[in-house]
Amino acid sequence: MAGRVSAVRAQARTKSGTLRTRVSKDSRAAIGRRAGRIRLLPAVLLALTAGLGVAAAAYGLLRWITPVDTSRAAAEIDVTRVALTVVAGVGGVVALVIAYRRQRDLEQSRFVERFGAAAAQLGATDVAIRIAGVYAMAGVADESEGPRRQQCIDVLCGYLRLPYTPDLGGNHQTKDIVKYPAAQDGPEKEQHFEYRQNDREVRATIVRVIADHLRPNAEYSWSESNFDFRTAHFEDVDLSNTTFSRDARFNQATFSGDTRFNDAVFSGDVWFSGARFVGAAWFSEAAFSRDARFDSVGFAGDAAFDKASFAGETWFNRASFAGAAWFSEVNFSSDARFNEATFSGDARFNDAIFSGEARFDDATFSRDARFNEATFSGEARFNGVTFSGSAGFSGARFTDTAWYSEAHFSSTAWFSEATFSRDARFDSTRFSRAAGFNKASFRGAAWFNKASFAGDTLFNEASFSRDAGFSGASFFGSAGFSGARFTDTAWYSEARFSSTAWFSEATFSRDARFDSARFSGEAKFDAVTFSSVTSFSGVDFGAEEITFAGPKQWGPPAPVFDWDQDVSQKPANIEPQNWPPVAASS
Repeated sequence: MAGRVSAVRAQARTKSGTLRTRVSKDSRAAIGRRAGRIRLLPAVLLALTAGLGVAAAAYGLLRWITPVDTSRAAAEIDVTRVALTVVAGVGGVVALVIAYRRQRDLEQSRFVERFGAAAAQLGATDVAIRIAGVYAMAGVADESEGPRRQQCIDVLCGYLRLPYTPDLGGNHQTKDIVKYPAAQDGPEKEQHFEYRQNDREVRATIVRVIADHLRPNAEYSWSESNFDFRTAHFEDVDLSNTTFSRDARFNQATFSGDTRFNDAVFSGDVWFSGARFVGAAWFSEAAFSRDARFDSVGFAGDAAFDKASFAGETWFNRASFAGAAWFSEVNFSSDARFNEATFSGDARFNDAIFSGEARFDDATFSRDARFNEATFSGEARFNGVTFSGSAGFSGARFTDTAWYSEAHFSSTAWFSEATFSRDARFDSTRFSRAAGFNKASFRGAAWFNKASFAGDTLFNEASFSRDAGFSGASFFGSAGFSGARFTDTAWYSEARFSSTAWFSEATFSRDARFDSARFSGEAKFDAVTFSSVTSFSGVDFGAEEITFAGPKQWGPPAPVFDWDQDVSQKPANIEPQNWPPVAASS
């Protein structure tokens, strides 16, 4: 505990130091901008006035602290001499103000000149001149700070936002002329489309220059600047191991080829909303310190976020993953939203940590989805989700409520050894193939009311600490509850068991309600424990063998059956024939 507290304090000191540094830089920049707006004459007059004020104050102070013999004129002269010395110092200050303003104006003129020259080079038609303009603009940014550096970076980012045709990016074509035949009683028409020659290399150079300035070993770091790449077009971009300390915007950007953000650090807000990744996208071990938005992003290839960390809120709503999506060992410290997201390839969230809410409502998983050993500390919402491939939640831990209402598992669903610390809601959920909950632990209420199990269903050795609701559920395959433990009330009212139902060695510590249930296949209640009120009123036991042989406990009170008043009404397929069964303990 002490180590954890020390770590928290160290983190707080680090954040405070960073904040003070940022505030100090911002304050100095603001003061510099205000000083820069004062004209020279007012600045000199202000400095002169301040100097005279200092001289007068110095004279008064010296007269007050220095005894003066009025009979000696020399003493008065000495005080006056000191005051005049102060005045001379004030003159020096005025001279410094003038020199500073002159130097500042010189630097401004030099910046404007170099900036204009670099911008002109970027607008040239010759590709070599444009590449030279990239490095020239980077040089101007390196020798500038604050708004001037941001201005240079904005120009480089703006170049990437210009219209770009990838098919023409690497050739020597500069113009495309399209002619249209003359319409009836009209002239012939032409449309001219002009292109920047070999623009691909210019764009690649800009990306490399920016990336180099964002890496830890950069001589001049641009990490403290904002980057606006909205609608930009990137090709085979590599921004791995870069640091964005402020906001980074990639909204509506297009990434052609493979894209790499491995080990990237985003300390400010980051936006990828509406971006398109045509190739593979790699964000492995990337760190997002604030909000990260990937709404409506399209990943045409594989998307890898393995071991990434998201400290702020994360949005992947309506995102589309055409290839594999890798989120194994990802840490979501705040809410993570994948509502209406589409996963066309395999999705891997194994060992992922969701500290806030995890929302996957109405998402679609077309192939295998794996959440094995994942941790959900906040609410986990999978309402209305479609799992077309195999779904794996084995060993997953749900600290808060887990919602799977009206979800559809088209293939196998595995929740073996999963832990539900609070309520688990599977109301009206459809399981089209095998569903496994063996050794799962339900510490809150578990609701499977009106759920549909088309394949074999396994709850063997599962434990239910609170109410377990299977009212109206339909089991079309085998239903296995062997060795299951029900600490609170178990509800199977109006449940339908179309195949074999196994309740051997199950333990019902509180009420067990099977009223109006229907058993079409065999049912095994061998060695079962009924410790409290148990009711099988109105149950249809069908024609297959139903056995209650050798119960470990048979009440009190004894379970209620329709033939309690007349044992001759007991169906012949109910075992044992000698009714009621005798508890093994007796």
